[in-house]
Amino acid sequence: MVSLLLRYLKDYRLQMILVFVFVLSQAAAQLYLPTMMGDIIENGVAQGDTPYILKSGAMMLAVSLVAAVCMVASSYYSAYVTASFTSRIRADVFDKVKDFSQTDFNQFGAATLLTRSTTDATQMQIVVINGLRSLLLVPITGVGALVMAFRENITLTLLLLGSFLITTIIIGLTTARSMPLFKLMQQKVDRLNLLMKEKLTGVRTIRAFNRQDYETEKFGQANQEGMQAAVKANYAVAFFAPLMQLMMNLTMVIILWLGAQEVQQQIVTLGGLMVFIQYVLMFMSALGLVSALLMAYPQAAVSASRVKEVLDCDFSIQDKENPVILENIAGRIEFRAVSFGYSGAEINVLERLDFVAEPGKITAIVGATGSGKTTLVNLIMRLYEVSSGAIVIDGVDIRDLTQHDLRSIIAYAPQESVLFSGTVLENIRVGKDQATEAEVIEALSIAQALDFINEREGQVASTISQGGKDLSGGQRQRLSIARAAVKKAPITIFDDCFSALDFKTDSLVRKAIREKFGDKTVLIVAQRISTIKHADQILVLDNGAIVGQGKHEDLIRDCRVYQEILKSQSYSDGKEESL
Repeated sequence: MVSLLLRYLKDYRLQMILVFVFVLSQAAAQLYLPTMMGDIIENGVAQGDTPYILKSGAMMLAVSLVAAVCMVASSYYSAYVTASFTSRIRADVFDKVKDFSQTDFNQFGAATLLTRSTTDATQMQIVVINGLRSLLLVPITGVGALVMAFRENITLTLLLLGSFLITTIIIGLTTARSMPLFKLMQQKVDRLNLLMKEKLTGVRTIRAFNRQDYETEKFGQANQEGMQAAVKANYAVAFFAPLMQLMMNLTMVIILWLGAQEVQQQIVTLGGLMVFIQYVLMFMSALGLVSALLMAYPQAAVSASRVKEVLDCDFSIQDKENPVILENIAGRIEFRAVSFGYSGAEINVLERLDFVAEPGKITAIVGATGSGKTTLVNLIMRLYEVSSGAIVIDGVDIRDLTQHDLRSIIAYAPQESVLFSGTVLENIRVGKDQATEAEVIEALSIAQALDFINEREGQVASTISQGGKDLSGGQRQRLSIARAAVKKAPITIFDDCFSALDFKTDSLVRKAIREKFGDKTVLIVAQRISTIKHADQILVLDNGAIVGQGKHEDLIRDCRVYQEILKSQSYSDGKEESL
């Protein structure tokens, strides 16, 4: 946790110096107040000198005001540093995650990344905002009060030190015991967030299959486990505060009893005892701040380690120091003996793929579910790194390009349509930031989406709900296709994004793509034969290998897997039959 704090707090040196100055001034003023009070008692109250009492009281009030002003100022700058620190951590986590490859993302998962950037960052913020001033104030006031107490009464101060030693041992044992428990608790929170995300995004499916009771029981069990983990973690530190309070009260009672004996024996004056007690209270107050901070520390330390794990994670895919810059891009894609397997898997998902996708032609990829179609697409965009072989664009290995440059020449319509809350215009412009309204309308026309968009109030300026929940599946897919079309990239990939379209719309979209993307490299991934049968080249995947390659007519004749897919979709001689 300390290394992470130092990494960020070093950028706020000026504010930290101001906090230190104000805390130092506050501590000096507070340390002077008991001495002033003792002076008033000894030289004012005891002597019956009212003018002296008023004069010294006014000075004491002025010192108190200085302490109050310094406390407010130090609190302000502490809050500023803490808020900025937390904001930067969240921003850095976001920046890190957005550049994750799919492998990196799978290592953590969406739910835990959400927890680490929100809950864990907040836990750190709580400790920092309370600890920034305390880490400066406590040593100054604590040590200062101890020194002043020594000056007043050595014997009673030694008693105070004995109590402090016992308290320190308690703090160490509590921290060591609670750290693993808080780590387990945060893991349970990750699990709860994952389940909550699944329930909210899959609520319609849950209702459709009457799974509400099962999902409620499943979430309830996870919630119960989370509660039990939280109870254990908090129980580990629950006794700490009352035990500390008991120790301080017991110490104070003993000091008062022994102090009263010394006053009766005239070893110390009543004013001297009161001054000593004030310094004891100041020391105990500092100790109380430390104990409160240390109670929160275990959970914050676990949170910091989780955040640091994300920030320090090495990217599995990195750009080369001297990347190649493509010029006059045609978009010719060549797979050279490409194989790919997920980390830890014994069998490759794709095995020695060889093919070329030429500019100006449509290359289609078809195969059963799990045959590796989407994985192949992900490799082209370098969301995963090939295990062996090479993917080459215009004669250049994509590993020699920066990821940014590579993806800037690719337009992509994903298998699952992803829409963002905002207007239709804003969603389409995700594909091209500076797209004009005319370009957006052209892209919507290609995707056969213009009709239903024009029926909406506001048309392209109409608002879409988060995830496009107010649209049908086919409408969402058409907007996703339009977003890819507006980019007009040399390479355009449609990853099974025609599945929710009716046959007529499917045909119109494909016709528009062939007309508008005549000089582009187009890849269409599909399971429906009707979507890809007019492609210039069809690749048939089965268990990660290319088992057929050619035109529709060739594959009907020569490829058994293609014939089986065709038969399963009730085709005969390439013509659609009623199901």
